Amino acid sequence: MFPAFLAGVMRLTDWMGPGSFGYLSAIRFILSLLSLTTVWFGYVWGRRASGEAAAVIAAVTCAIWYELVYFAPKALNDVVAGHLLLPGLYLGMYGEVLPEKKRLFLAGLFLGAAVAMRMQLAPTVAFAAIYFCHKRWASRGPFLISGLLVPVVIFGLVDAATWSYPFQSYFRYIKVVVLEGEGHGLIFGTSAWYWYLWMLAVHFFPLFLFALVGIRRSHFLGWVAFIILASHSLFAYKEYRFIYPVMPILITLAALGFVEFAEDFKAWANPNLSPKMIEVAGLIFCICASGFVAWKSPRRNSKATIAMDQLSMDSSVCGVGLYEVPWIRTGGYSHLHENVPIILVQQESELEPQIPGFNALLTHGTFTDPKARFKSEGCWNEFCLYRRPGPCIASSQYNEVNKVLRETGH
Repeated sequence: MFPAFLAGVMRLTDWMGPGSFGYLSAIRFILSLLSLTTVWFGYVWGRRASGEAAAVIAAVTCAIWYELVYFAPKALNDVVAGHLLLPGLYLGMYGEVLPEKKRLFLAGLFLGAAVAMRMQLAPTVAFAAIYFCHKRWASRGPFLISGLLVPVVIFGLVDAATWSYPFQSYFRYIKVVVLEGEGHGLIFGTSAWYWYLWMLAVHFFPLFLFALVGIRRSHFLGWVAFIILASHSLFAYKEYRFIYPVMPILITLAALGFVEFAEDFKAWANPNLSPKMIEVAGLIFCICASGFVAWKSPRRNSKATIAMDQLSMDSSVCGVGLYEVPWIRTGGYSHLHENVPIILVQQESELEPQIPGFNALLTHGTFTDPKARFKSEGCWNEFCLYRRPGPCIASSQYNEVNKVLRETGH
């Protein structure tokens, strides 16, 4: 479903710029627009739980926090699922401006879409559904569950149409991550059970401490964050982005905690401290914290995508060789945007036999061609691009990327 959505955006916006520029810009814009649910969630939840000062602090911090800004335009299931989860949590808890039945149905739609995008959120969605309906299952449950089932069933039917049977992609995912988790972890890395908690404490310090205080104002959000962390911590294979849905929740809790701390300080030491002063102090504190943590934890995109973007605007490209460059670092055909072979060259002995298959070569580090066929087109950090004149010769013996993927299974 998600790749199909992105493909639709790419098809509709291809005209917006040369090569891959137009549709990649459109995808970034649409995904960034969707990420504004974090800002909305921080404001409305903060206002309901603690007042206007907490609402403004939470909303502005969600808008400027460096990791939310970094992840917002990324086409990752974890990120999009987090942006869908937040409206479901709020509408299930509050949102009295809508009739209860419609509100719960919409909450179910958002929660169902979130769990369909990211099945690891199932324990969290189950907890939220029980929390919303446990005292009134007969009147609330049918509307919440019916809304939840709509996107889940649609995703299952898409699997039936594009794979072999309903929910096949989910079963295969469970097979790889759970049943074959040890081998998967050996490929991508494993971490201790407390790794996510430690990463949040480091990346969100000192907001993390205020978030612990903020749980007193919203036990429900505290439980949601705990369940996401606990359910993801059970698996040895961990990536920081997996717990993206916790980040805006943690920021919202931190805003609640900051206001509570300021009110306690006001009662103890400064009775003239106004809500507006608390709001300004909170904003200054969170902005400085975001800047400091961003400075200490820089993130860099793979510069190999720059080379592929450049090649996407060159119609003379008839093949691209990747010499000791992992194909996942390049953006693949999304950035290349040319219907030409991508050939993997993993070691020096494979290079010469496959050179006829490509006239563009992306290397890890500088490259010296003893026969002087390739000329440098520039380097970006550790990646360099080289070109040669002349055509390309097709051959089934080349390590074309899709052929290698089929043969290796990954």
